[in-house]
Amino acid sequence: MNKIYSDPISKAYALADGVKKQSGLLAQKGIAIDVDKLSAACATLERAGEVQDAAEAKLKEAREAAHAALEELKEVFVASKMPLKQNFPPEMWLSLGLQDKK
Repeated sequence: MNKIYSDPISKAYALADGVKKQSGLLAQKGIAIDVDKLSAACATLERAGEVQDAAEAKLKEAREAAHAALEELKEVFVASKMPLKQNFPPEMWLSLGLQDKK
C-alpha cells in the first residue's frame, strides 16, 4: 500500500489501541473518543488503497502492452518503408504515403 495511506492508518490504529487501553483514564477526564469510527475510517482507507493498487497494477500492465505494440509498429513501419525508399526516387515517396523528405 502507498506510504501516503499506510502511515496515517498505522498512526490511527495505534491511537485507537492506546485509547482502548487507557479508556478508564480518559473517562475520568471526560474524554470520549469514538474508537469504532476511527477504526472504520482506517478500514475504509485500507480498502480504497487496495482498489487503487489494483487499478495502478492494471494500468501498468496496459501501459506495458501499449509500449510493446508501439515498438512492434515501429519495427514493421521501418521494414515496410525501406523497399519503397530503395526502389523509388524521393519525388514519389509522398504519393506512396511516405512522409520522409530524405
